[in-house]
Amino acid sequence: MMVDQPRYKTSDEVDFVIVGSGAAGGILAKELSSHGFRVVVLEQGPYLTEADFTHNEIEILALDKLTNHPKLQPTTVRKTPDEKAKPQRALVYGRCVGGTSVHFTANFWRFHEIDFIERSKVGPVPGAGLMDWPITYADLEPYYTKVEWEIGVSVQALEALPDAAAIGEVFGRDF
Repeated sequence: MMVDQPRYKTSDEVDFVIVGSGAAGGILAKELSSHGFRVVVLEQGPYLTEADFTHNEIEILALDKLTNHPKLQPTTVRKTPDEKAKPQRALVYGRCVGGTSVHFTANFWRFHEIDFIERSKVGPVPGAGLMDWPITYADLEPYYTKVEWEIGVSVQALEALPDAAAIGEVFGRDF
């Protein structure tokens, strides 16, 4: 569903220009505009509708229907400054409104509490700079919850997880 959006002339002054409408750019644009800022989002890809999607994964991948096309958005690689750059598909990203958030596995993983204090729990790891985070899971949890609500994460079928009771308390059993 296309939402009514303000239109700006190229001569209009805006507060923010965001390049890319993916997971980061889209949320940033939403948050800024919700707080009264004038925001323009630049996206290289098209606005896709339900009719543009198919369940044929081979076709989607082979024709680069959701991602950058190596011939239209070429990436080149070279090992040294003197070497001639050669075309190589170095990364795949979503090339459409919504960016990579349109083509992904719909998994929204949260870090676990131990991830923030692993150095304290397991000790030093030789040859690695393992450190505890300067923040905790509890510091991030409200932001996890807000993002999950905004993008429509469902927690049904999580009953088998150890945290299911806590998740159910946050979102309600019928969420």
